[in-house]
Amino acid sequence: MVKVVVMCGGRGARLRPVTDAIPKPLVLLDGKPIVQHLLERYIRRGVRDFILCLGYRGEMVRKHFAKSPLDAHIEYSDAGEEAGILARLAHAKGLMSERVFVAYGDTLVNVDTNAMLKRHLELGVKATITTAAIRSPFGLVQTNGDGRVTTFTEKPVQEYFIGHFLLERQVLDETTANFVALKDGEGLVQLFQYLCSKGELGVFHHSGPQITFNTWQELQQAQRDIADFYTYEEAQQ
Repeated sequence: MVKVVVMCGGRGARLRPVTDAIPKPLVLLDGKPIVQHLLERYIRRGVRDFILCLGYRGEMVRKHFAKSPLDAHIEYSDAGEEAGILARLAHAKGLMSERVFVAYGDTLVNVDTNAMLKRHLELGVKATITTAAIRSPFGLVQTNGDGRVTTFTEKPVQEYFIGHFLLERQVLDETTANFVALKDGEGLVQLFQYLCSKGELGVFHHSGPQITFNTWQELQQAQRDIADFYTYEEAQQ
């Protein structure tokens, strides 16, 4: 059994004033909180054990799932409003399975969890991050420092991290207190960079759609994209 840890503790400051009243994972998409959309996607794949890492207005998340229960077992971990992502993970360690999927509560993505787990085990790594392809709208330039261009690539396609990964619980036993104390997502970035340097960070490519938002304009786009997300999902079945 692999549990899913969902990060639900951030303030969503760039989405104010919406997030003055509710935590970002409870922002509605098509009449339903984005975190509920996310959990339902996992449930459809047979995953029913969740740990929600709370923080800002965390009691509202508890109350939502108490009023709108899912066919799942949900546990809660609250490291406080000021904790960074890695600190929230460390605080939830005692609830975790041997390895866990970690998802961001403001990002809707339907990852093939079975395929990702298989890839992770084949690689024998301590963490596997989910990535997707994105085409840069710009030509990227590198220079040698004296004003001469060394490379010019027009609108390259690159891989980017989409806020979802698979983590071996033991990594948290080996993580330094300095990493854990870092704010926001910086501790997690430092951990990924450390694992990368040791050859212990794998990658799983996701080709399907994903929805996330940080600003009011992006939220409006997400409201338009949600129908396409479900249309794509149904076409894959």
